[in-house]
Amino acid sequence: MSSATLQNAITVLTNLFIYPVILLLILGMAFALYAIGNMLVESFQRKGKTRSINNLKEPGEYFGRYQGIREWKRQMDMDAAASYWQLHDRTEVVLKKRINKVRTWVKLGPTLGLIGTLIPLGAALSSLANNNFKQLAESGTHSIGATVMGLAIGALCMIVVSHYERWYAIDLAEVRHAIEKEENKQAS
Repeated sequence: MSSATLQNAITVLTNLFIYPVILLLILGMAFALYAIGNMLVESFQRKGKTRSINNLKEPGEYFGRYQGIREWKRQMDMDAAASYWQLHDRTEVVLKKRINKVRTWVKLGPTLGLIGTLIPLGAALSSLANNNFKQLAESGTHSIGATVMGLAIGALCMIVVSHYERWYAIDLAEVRHAIEKEENKQAS
């Protein structure tokens, strides 16, 4: 097998990758916009003065607007026999899973953007060698578009991740404080 045959095989295979990459970039952008929308809604829900949880079993309607506290309540409803600390840990796992769904796109978006940039670049360089400037411009436009889209996905998702991490840390701290307060009350 000659090196020209191998190079042609690689070219054909990489050109086949462009369609799934573009599809994933479109899905990633849709997900990033959805995540930003969810974050904005949650941001408005979290407005107002913070309060302490006085009753772990029924945190109250006020706390229903906090995702972390809602998840705590959901975990408690699913397994009322579990200890408070066990429910706290389960809540933390669920919240981390929610964050990690978005964090995946922080890394995947720019990676797909890079792949979407490099694949058309081969055709662009080939067009340059053949003095086909129209094809060069077209390939370059696709390359830059994929880069911008991938970076935008990563940036939007990073904004969401940073907000979620801060909010959920606060929610878990509220639950932790309420558990400690309950334990101190029982010990007295």
